[in-house]
Amino acid sequence: MSGQAHYNMRGTASHSRSIGITKRATPLAFAWTGEQRVRFSDFQVNEIRKDGSIVHLRNIGLNDGPKQPSQEKSDQPPAEVQPKTEAPNNAESVGPAQEEQKTEIPLSDVTILTSLAGEKFAQELVQLFHGEQGADGEKITSVTSGPLDDKSKRGQIHVEVRRIFKSGLETSTDDSGAIIATKVALSRKGKKRNRGARGQGDDKPTGEYLHFTLYKDNRDTMDAVNQVARVLRTKPQSIGYAGTKDRRASTAQRCSVRHTRARALAGTNGKLWGIATGDYEYRDDPIHLGQLLGNEFVITLKNCNVVGESTEQPVSERLETMKAQVQSALDHMATHGWINYFGHQRFGTHQIGTHQIGKLILEDKWEEAVMALLTYDPEIAAKAADGEVPTEAMRRDEYARHHACMLFKTGKDIERAAKTIPGRFTAEASILRHLTRLGNGSMKDFPGAVTHITRGLRSMYLHAYQSHVWNHVASRRWELYGERVVKGDLVIAEGEAIPLVSGEDQDGDDIVNPVEEGDDDAVRARLLTEEEASSGRYTIHDVVLPSPGYDVIYPDNEIGAFYEEFMGREDNGGLDPHKMRRLRREFSLPGRYRKLMNRFLAKPSIEFRLYTDNMEQMHPTDLDVIKAGRRGDNSNGNGKRRRDDAEDEGASKKAKVDGDANEQVGEDAEKGEDNGSAETIDATPAAETTKIAAIVRFQLGSSAYATVTLRELMGDMPDEEKYEAEAAT
Repeated sequence: MSGQAHYNMRGTASHSRSIGITKRATPLAFAWTGEQRVRFSDFQVNEIRKDGSIVHLRNIGLNDGPKQPSQEKSDQPPAEVQPKTEAPNNAESVGPAQEEQKTEIPLSDVTILTSLAGEKFAQELVQLFHGEQGADGEKITSVTSGPLDDKSKRGQIHVEVRRIFKSGLETSTDDSGAIIATKVALSRKGKKRNRGARGQGDDKPTGEYLHFTLYKDNRDTMDAVNQVARVLRTKPQSIGYAGTKDRRASTAQRCSVRHTRARALAGTNGKLWGIATGDYEYRDDPIHLGQLLGNEFVITLKNCNVVGESTEQPVSERLETMKAQVQSALDHMATHGWINYFGHQRFGTHQIGTHQIGKLILEDKWEEAVMALLTYDPEIAAKAADGEVPTEAMRRDEYARHHACMLFKTGKDIERAAKTIPGRFTAEASILRHLTRLGNGSMKDFPGAVTHITRGLRSMYLHAYQSHVWNHVASRRWELYGERVVKGDLVIAEGEAIPLVSGEDQDGDDIVNPVEEGDDDAVRARLLTEEEASSGRYTIHDVVLPSPGYDVIYPDNEIGAFYEEFMGREDNGGLDPHKMRRLRREFSLPGRYRKLMNRFLAKPSIEFRLYTDNMEQMHPTDLDVIKAGRRGDNSNGNGKRRRDDAEDEGASKKAKVDGDANEQVGEDAEKGEDNGSAETIDATPAAETTKIAAIVRFQLGSSAYATVTLRELMGDMPDEEKYEAEAAT
């Protein structure tokens, strides 16, 4: 392997079985393999808003995007030179020559303004921007709209005016609700005057929250949010987002931050590797967990081949074999759906899974839970102790984690352990800080150590155990009854005012039953009678299964008994699904309902393509599109291919973009490296195309797993543990 973190989608079945993923609902003529995330940009995730629109990063910073024609060199003859005049004694004024350099406003933008604020105000804004004279012969200095009662519409107008006129106009709202627009004052050099505080510029917030698009490469959502908050000097809790996105991916999602100006947020671009922000908009309400419909995935699988088929067979024959059969399987999935398993990433990537930690907590085995969280690899710990650490930051942190856990568990240097553990390992750092805070007096306070872990992480462990049970139950349900609806199955009770998905918890999973006790609005399920099950009124897509909890009911058939039998096994904690309350309320689980079957939100697609180079970018990321727009071409989107040579050496190269604040996106931005524009090569490679790639596009609801979807399509399950191990090497 060339240093790229990737794994084969065939994987091993043993790990899948250990987390309950054993059944499939889609008939396949054959299983096939493909390497996922040869580059992290092979896995792209874009959030889907509640209204069904897909979030893309369109502009980075305040003034991003393709240059205007007036800024480019032109073959047109030069405009007539204006006579030189004296500028008035005002440092904020500009000369007539500057005023005559008009930027044409597209008719489409004028139409948008007209629809929002009326034709008169739209035309006046254009005249104000161009510095034209009014009917009285005087230069227009400000324009005012009629009163507008709709706050959301006012917010849209503020945003559109800023976008269309490139922040050349300022807008504010008076007491009557009317919008007042004035031209941004310029210095003699034609630069905008900065009236605001450091980093805040001259934009005036028109809402309490600044909404923005967060684009990230190879970073998880919580880490990206923490980094943005650090640069803004605000608390991470002030940044809201609808759901978490994959780490090893290129992703885009909407976020909100309270009491922050757009210029301050734009200033974070260029200071954080792998992160870019843009598309700013002031709103009165924040973005919160669960405020999304789902996600769109565009996943490139490379080195595809049919299992058991020789790669010596001509590539054209292999391609035709795959095309017809795989498309048939995808069509079946679109019609019939598949089992809605929790994916591998739900259970962690370390030697001891998150569900195992959750089981120990539910058993009140505090010391065992702490020691499980501090599990380490002796070989890596020994290398770290000898100073043999990688240069790459994330791998260096991994080595430090193993070293710190070794120092603590062996008792070699307990105090040093707490100082050595990197802060990004939140659970381990919280535990070590607590156990070493008061010396020997707190060394045995294992319950206190667990409760000092952040609430979100504690919930993640408990929910992982619930998910582990749910997966095994779902497999048993399919094994016994398949797609038949039977007596004792559960469906959501009719007349529920709250939809099945009513939000997300801290680890991004759907919440059906609220975690607060005594909530009369909790979504309820009911049992089907034999008559209802056989009536044809209900299908397998109506059936739900509960995760274990005190506020759910269980199926009244063999599946209900299976909950008791499975959870009661010693290796599953010897727990009782009907007794999920604990003395510590935070560890009491109310339970939730989850649909047995999953479906696409929109029609999926798959494209097979022949290629030669594994570093080829098959589908452009949002960042690629922005960069191509700046160059004025359609590279990476129309027959040209991108190769990042540094990634070929495993260097996780940054992507750098021009514009406001020299924004940089990529893992090595802090090193000051510049890869310039990604190299483009001809669409027809010199070497023979001997490899097959599949580009799969599909949309899933929140709390659905793309890896589970791919496993259903391909006939096997990716080995996430193998993938993470390769990523670490």
